[in-house]
Order: sequence, then structure tokens, then C-alpha cells
Amino acid sequence: MNLIYSHSYASARSFALHHDFMPGDWKWLQDADVLRQNPRADVFKAEHWEANPHRAKIDEALERARQSHRLGSLVEVDASSSSLGISSS
Repeated sequence: MNLIYSHSYASARSFALHHDFMPGDWKWLQDADVLRQNPRADVFKAEHWEANPHRAKIDEALERARQSHRLGSLVEVDASSSSLGISSS
């Protein structure tokens, strides 16, 4: 599963369409429960992800998942290009 960490569903959907994710292969990371329900998912931080209304709880859940090795890759969008770049986190 691909989880898209963005500020809104519309933004996540636009990101998914732009990167050719198929319906059913991605979800909007709208709150920490979505992360818990999808262990080992790949997380894509789309532009303006930091404006997500549940950011604090999502960030805590991401850190717990990373520490327990239940997180796939964490990818940040490079705002200066259309390609994806691997996060240094």
C-alpha cells in the first residue's frame, strides 16, 4: 500500500494521479489510524504535508512504526522537480 501524507484528500489524489498510482493502491494518510491499519506501507510526503490537521499524531505514529520496523520506505517529494527523492529521515 502507498500512503500519501498531504494536507488534504484532494492533494493526495492529485499526487496519486500524477505518479500513476492505481485506484486501490494508495490511501490518504489522514490520521494515525491509517498508518496503523497499513503496516509496512510506503509513505510519500507530498508538497505541503506539514499542513495536515493531524500532523503531530501522524508523526508520532511514523516514528513508532520506523522504530518497530513496521514502515516501508519514506519518500519526500522534491518540490523543484517532478521526480521523487528518497528522504534522509
